Amino acid sequence: MKRVFLSLIAAIAVLAVTVALLAWFSWQSPPWYVPPDFSDPEVSKLADRAEYHFNEELHKVRPSEEVWRIRIGDVAMNAWLSGRLEAWLTHDQKIALPQEIHAPQVHVTDGGIWTYAEVEITKDSPRPLGIKWWIWIDEGKLLVEPISVRLGTLPLPMIFFDKQLAKLRKEMLDVRAIIPLLDDRSVEVQHISFENGSFVLTCRTVLK
Repeated sequence: MKRVFLSLIAAIAVLAVTVALLAWFSWQSPPWYVPPDFSDPEVSKLADRAEYHFNEELHKVRPSEEVWRIRIGDVAMNAWLSGRLEAWLTHDQKIALPQEIHAPQVHVTDGGIWTYAEVEITKDSPRPLGIKWWIWIDEGKLLVEPISVRLGTLPLPMIFFDKQLAKLRKEMLDVRAIIPLLDDRSVEVQHISFENGSFVLTCRTVLK
């Protein structure tokens, strides 16, 4: 009886330690997730420069047969996300970032793009939630597939998100890889490639 009792105590202790470790991992952020402070003049300057450079490349006058590329680094993207995303969503896209989501950031690897944000899973208790995406172009359509989910640094089974994945795939069926410009032209994104720290768009500028 004593041996059974001790075994039970040991099992409870192991379970308690396991639960504590899982909870601890769910609160941890990856090392790269350090949202910049947009009130820092250097951060806002970098965001301005990145936005200006992107728009400048998009609007350059080019022959329709010319294929051109633009590299976008995640440091510049994160500077822009830290202070410009909300205004861009509400002004250009007529939508708002959900109140439960704070400080979204990205990290590009050669295996996909990680997006992390502080998400209020329970009220006033935000935790870092990350999704790794693979994005590609197929026959002129932009396709997006989440390939990994983490709560903090704790991996979560993708099967938990089957309904959300099915809804996402349905919504992305008719999304064209086209960026309309303010004049009579548009930019066709033909290919997206990933590198550690940046992604590269291969594009062509055409008349609408």
